[in-house]
Amino acid sequence: MLRHYPALLPGVRAMLAVFCSMALAERTRPLSVIFESGSGNGKTAVVQMAFPEPGCDPCGGLNTYVYRSDKFTPKAFVSHAANVKRNELEKVDMLPRLRSKVLLTKELAPIFRGREEELKETFSTLIAVLDGKGYTSDSGTHGRRGYSESILFNWIGATTPLPPATHRLMSQLGTRLLFFELPTVAFSDAELLAYAARDTADVAEKECQHAVNEFLTTFFAAHPVGSVSPASVAIPEIELRALVRWARLLVAGRAEVLFERDGTNWVPVAAMPPEGPHKVINYLKDLARGNALAHGRSEVNAADVDLVGEVSISSIPGTFRPVVRELRRNAPVDTQDVMRLCRVSAPTARNYLDELRLLGIVKVVPGTQKSVTTATLARDFRWVGP
Repeated sequence: MLRHYPALLPGVRAMLAVFCSMALAERTRPLSVIFESGSGNGKTAVVQMAFPEPGCDPCGGLNTYVYRSDKFTPKAFVSHAANVKRNELEKVDMLPRLRSKVLLTKELAPIFRGREEELKETFSTLIAVLDGKGYTSDSGTHGRRGYSESILFNWIGATTPLPPATHRLMSQLGTRLLFFELPTVAFSDAELLAYAARDTADVAEKECQHAVNEFLTTFFAAHPVGSVSPASVAIPEIELRALVRWARLLVAGRAEVLFERDGTNWVPVAAMPPEGPHKVINYLKDLARGNALAHGRSEVNAADVDLVGEVSISSIPGTFRPVVRELRRNAPVDTQDVMRLCRVSAPTARNYLDELRLLGIVKVVPGTQKSVTTATLARDFRWVGP
């Protein structure tokens, strides 16, 4: 990775942590991490590194632990296809085929976009499936169908940045999805020229895919799925406190913000209560333990918490992430900072800061239309800062 794609190494580490968390026993819910970035910034490349290599035993090797589906609709989990006989439907149901595997989907943008009613149906299905308790549904064609037993799997996917409307809908319905934002890397002309002069892209992809395949098959040979007691991967109190804090930031950041019209503009006026942090805490514990196992450790340390922190910030709406990251480095931030970081106008920048205020993440010193609004971290989130 350092030789071919050094900028993608953090994403690959996150992917391996999701895989390695499958070794943990007593899990009750799937862990889902979706890589998010603009087109051409490596999100799909990260996912493809975990595809079983060509020629891999179709019933062995990494195929034992991976279910690849480049495109699917949520209806595929439990099918009600009218052109399939009821007694044949189990053969096409996707959900039971995911048991004890990691679902890999290299392009999820179509699932996260569409009309609001379609998105509501999509997320209601995903929420039920990602609760890990099976899934049943009814139709006029085949009646009640599905699986009531627990079906555990993990999910790794990739998508282009989600529109704000999708984040708002997820905040209304609740979400079981975590995200990992891959940064946009600016390459110089010299770097691009050097890349263009090489004809080794295929070699780089194959070497990295082989390294990931070899790592994961070796890992699962030593730590089969569901074989590692969570208690055997200790989380010291200082790291546990940090995980709880990140969970609180995550649920606060993706709570629903209500808007009202003010003349020709929409302004934020209130925030709904955030979702309970308990499920998120369990997701973050699984991720931290998975990262520790990937590194051959039996105790969670600060490096695992750093991964959790990056996933937590990446899981709040994209409009807030640059501001929170800037607050981690420097405090306070003002309207001019937000305009630069988010590439928005001054009124929109003030709205972003006001939304963060309503969510309880920052404390704002308001300004007039022509003055600068300044924000610092609220007391409960001062730990985020430098």
